[in-house]
Amino acid sequence: MKHNSLPWAWLRNFLLILTVLVLVAAQWIPAKRLQIFPSENMLVDLYSDKGQGGNSSVYWLTSNQKFVCNVESSHLSAKYCGITIKFHKPSDAGTSDKYSSLENIDLSSYKRLVVDAEFEGPSRELRFFMRSTEATTGNDLSDAKFMFTYFEKHELAEQEAKAQFNQFSIPAWWLNSYYQSRDDFTLDFSKIKEIAFDIPSTSPDGEYTITLNKVEAEGKWVSNETLYATIIAVWLSYFAAELLRYVLHQKRSLTQSIHTLEQDVDELKHSASNDQLTGVLNRRGLLEALEKKPIASNNYYLFVFDIDHFKHINDSYGHNNGDAVLRFFSRQLSSVIRSQDLFARWGGEEFILLSEQQHEVDAYNFAERLRKLIHQQDFLLSFEGNQQHIKLSMSIGLTLVDKDEAFNTAFNRADSALYQAKGSGRNRTQLAS
Repeated sequence: MKHNSLPWAWLRNFLLILTVLVLVAAQWIPAKRLQIFPSENMLVDLYSDKGQGGNSSVYWLTSNQKFVCNVESSHLSAKYCGITIKFHKPSDAGTSDKYSSLENIDLSSYKRLVVDAEFEGPSRELRFFMRSTEATTGNDLSDAKFMFTYFEKHELAEQEAKAQFNQFSIPAWWLNSYYQSRDDFTLDFSKIKEIAFDIPSTSPDGEYTITLNKVEAEGKWVSNETLYATIIAVWLSYFAAELLRYVLHQKRSLTQSIHTLEQDVDELKHSASNDQLTGVLNRRGLLEALEKKPIASNNYYLFVFDIDHFKHINDSYGHNNGDAVLRFFSRQLSSVIRSQDLFARWGGEEFILLSEQQHEVDAYNFAERLRKLIHQQDFLLSFEGNQQHIKLSMSIGLTLVDKDEAFNTAFNRADSALYQAKGSGRNRTQLAS
């Protein structure tokens, strides 16, 4: 076997050197950029609440670049003023109505937005949003998916302000008005029809001057995922060949022992942090996740869920059906919460969710949407040879988590709100007072 080791050692060293060179070179490859604004086929419009009878107004200082918003409160519930940019198809450049046929801007292969803009005024932030839809006309994009983020004034004071696409949010008001399926909770940058900057409706009245120099999407020519997947695939191929060579010269029992040991280690790691019945995080897994990434802002809300009358289900239909209810409950909630949220089974029929929300009303509306999701579905159980449908419901305690407070303090507050919800008739959401 020794005379066969030398070629394999050369191959391993070659792969090590090649891997290091590829990883180093990847850091020096210029970023891939797509210039969104300015562009030849853009359609630029200013807008304000004046058209709806409000007091705000807007006008150009420099065409398609610098404009002034005079924001003033009125009888309207929200004041607004900003700039909207759409994109017509180049083939329609000579048509009279360029809004009748808009072009998709596909940003799905990019990771962040890069903005070069100047912002003056009493507000400390500027809102940026995009609308995504399959529709081809730009006359009315009100039902197009609305995705937004904010740029702080100090960010815009830099040469370039950047926002990761995964930091964008879909507002609750849009979901409340246009929700059709779970896909509506997902950010979609593959068919952008409009981008816009505006003054947030909560901003102070006053004069705002905005100069929009450039808007770009930035990403990598080869994503980290693709790069790492390729490297891993190459090394897996190498190790697979090495393993095959090893297996051919080792006893079958030794190989089986190693395989069994690897499986046991993986199962122990998983079972230590995940609930064996439902597959979601357990209490230990959630607390470990919080230790690795503590709460860093005051926009996190803690939801405590408790399945109503769960003891009655166990007593009446048996623990097997009770376990099936727990698995069904966790699957339903897991299917609609975001990947960055922390969802865990706290114990028994009690689950918790830690989720970042912009406002208290967003958190409450999200809790109500989850509550209705459970209550609107029938659960089919089998008992004594018969099948029957039962209605499930849950009570929810909800509280805002202060980033500086102990987790148990927030949990006790949400748990108290949960008991208030149960004491008020169950199947409801209760905000902690």
